[in-house]
Amino acid sequence: MDHPAVYQRIRRWSCNGVRDIFMAHLIDHHLNTTVYLSRVADPVHPFMTTVCSSSDGYFQQDNTRCSSKTGIFVLLGTVCVIISLIMTSVIFFHQQRRFSELESWINIHSSNQTSVSTDLQITESLSSSLSVLKSSVSDLTSSVASLSSKQQISEERVNNALKDLKSNMRNKTADVPVTCKSGWISYKSSCFLFSNNKLSWTEARDYCKAQGTLLLKIEEDDEEWAFLKKHTISEHYWVGLTDQNTGQWRWADDTPYTMNKERWSIGQPDDWKEHGLGEKGEEGEDCGQIIYTGELNDGHCSSKMRFICRV
Repeated sequence: MDHPAVYQRIRRWSCNGVRDIFMAHLIDHHLNTTVYLSRVADPVHPFMTTVCSSSDGYFQQDNTRCSSKTGIFVLLGTVCVIISLIMTSVIFFHQQRRFSELESWINIHSSNQTSVSTDLQITESLSSSLSVLKSSVSDLTSSVASLSSKQQISEERVNNALKDLKSNMRNKTADVPVTCKSGWISYKSSCFLFSNNKLSWTEARDYCKAQGTLLLKIEEDDEEWAFLKKHTISEHYWVGLTDQNTGQWRWADDTPYTMNKERWSIGQPDDWKEHGLGEKGEEGEDCGQIIYTGELNDGHCSSKMRFICRV
């Protein structure tokens, strides 16, 4: 049979509100089941309401399903709050750790900056000290140069004074009459022996010494050199110069000789060894002589030649 349509004015309760709705429901009284469900919201009653038919054809509301869903929401909310608290704690711990690291870095950086500042101060102090030291060294160098210059000037003055003194002494004694032995030649204040016999350099030195004189020691005087040159033309004569003991030219009285190349023959002394004289290791020319040109030359000390004594 056909099911009659029942029109009822139903007030529905729901979680979101309350409203009056006129609906047509088709009710099967034999099955006691409604074929249409409706849900509305009610802010006063926060439950999900399901409208069902009763045995007498009226509708009633069921709050059981709303209570179950509310429990789930509460549980989910609690879980979310716990998760939020955990995340907040982790973030806070991480930020605190980062802050500690940053604070440590700042402390280290501040310490390094202090150290660098100290090093800079030390460097500036050392630089200042170095500048002072350079200035002192410069002043000392200038002082040494000044002293050296003054010493050189003083030495030149002393040498010039000695030369003048010697010259004055020669001039004063030039006119003093000198009595020489027979065969000796008088020149200024000295007596000279120009030998006729020939001896080695050592024998000539010893002969002069036996006479109470010396093998010729020549003064740096042009007039004296002219005198010697005049009496030595065409002959070679031993003089009192030798370097056989020290390697340095000295006079027979062991006083040093100041080298003057203008008094020596060209290229001399050359210590020539190809003459075939002397034993092995003693071939050099270590003794001085005046040659026929009136100039000095070195010869082998064993050579026999004339000699000059002076007193």
